[in-house]
Amino acid sequence: MPLIAPARPSGGSGLLRGTTGRLAALAGPVMLAIAVQSAANLVFHAALGRSLPAADYGALGAVLAAMTLVAVPLTALQTAAARLAADGGLTGSTARNALARALRLLAPIAVLLVPAAGPLGDFMHLGSWWDAALLAPTLLVSGLLATARGLLLGTARSRTVASTYLVSTTMRLGLGVLLAAPLGVTGALIGTVLGELAALLLAVRAVWPTTVGTARRLATGDLARTTAVVTGLFAFTTVDLFLARHHLPGDVSGAYVAAATIGKTILALPAAAMSVAYPRLVAAWSARAGERPALRSSLVVVGAPAMAGALVVAIAPGLVLTLLYGDAFPAETGSLVRALALVAGASAVVSVLAHAAMARRSRAALLPWAGAVVQVGAISLWHSSALAVAMASAASLLVCMALLGLTEGRTWGSAHRR
Repeated sequence: MPLIAPARPSGGSGLLRGTTGRLAALAGPVMLAIAVQSAANLVFHAALGRSLPAADYGALGAVLAAMTLVAVPLTALQTAAARLAADGGLTGSTARNALARALRLLAPIAVLLVPAAGPLGDFMHLGSWWDAALLAPTLLVSGLLATARGLLLGTARSRTVASTYLVSTTMRLGLGVLLAAPLGVTGALIGTVLGELAALLLAVRAVWPTTVGTARRLATGDLARTTAVVTGLFAFTTVDLFLARHHLPGDVSGAYVAAATIGKTILALPAAAMSVAYPRLVAAWSARAGERPALRSSLVVVGAPAMAGALVVAIAPGLVLTLLYGDAFPAETGSLVRALALVAGASAVVSVLAHAAMARRSRAALLPWAGAVVQVGAISLWHSSALAVAMASAASLLVCMALLGLTEGRTWGSAHRR
């Protein structure tokens, strides 16, 4: 007997609307919190840019950029933890086991960062050893926070996850600006770490229930597989920046980076929606019920804001460029902004399809790595201008999207029919 009875078209559309509505309701709080966080980050940088000397603000930016680099492995921790909870539910023992495992993985790296703080500080021309040393506690706190958020997302507790973002953002904005007055860059960084710590305490309190149950482990293999997929997606969407810097003249590569930054900003909200959609994909595939509606709903909830943002930028690229960068770049950069905005919007679809493949533990989830290789080859051949680099990036995107669309559309559709 089939798990899902054949439905009339009207019933199928109703099921899709219902699944999409539920996913949108879950993703809404997290997307709103990320929007608030993005706006607060602009305020944070604007306030410190006005209050700190230019050299100190440059040092702060360098350390914050280094903190951003750890986002890729931490995203893998969050994604793996979300799968753990979505696969078999969440008990207190499972949560404690996952957090302990994350701590064991991150602690050696954090310990190594302490003696490395001196050379790192010299390389980035920081004024204090502490500015670089704060990377160690930041890694620990942010890694545990990512794990706890993943566990919450795996059990559809998106409101609690949204609260952690808001707590972190509020404390960072308040304490960071306040402590920067007497302590400079070190004070701003301490405020950032304390904001993450406050969010971690809130998240741990939510995932530390007294319920006794069988502990499920955060498997090394699953974490390694997740890291490979997340890193592949990062490489696929970022390698063009490095190649543009390598192949293009300085001023042209600067325009490319500015245009690509606008495009990458579009992906902030879709990434938040993807973090909520992935556990639903895992649960749908594990239950062997509602697979096709789950995939389609994820494409709508993640892809719609991405394409909407891309179209807004594509309609008025010159206006967006002027608002953000003034007259620093020539008018013809607008066409580059339009192209890279559309590429960024479409890459959200690749992210959904790769996560769908990862939900069923398929090697197809690694296709973005192949896309990155194709992209490197295409840009190496065609880099006569910034727009040529963008077109080569778009071509590799279309190839990767077509391959993933073929494998995931066919697989999830046939599972639905069974």
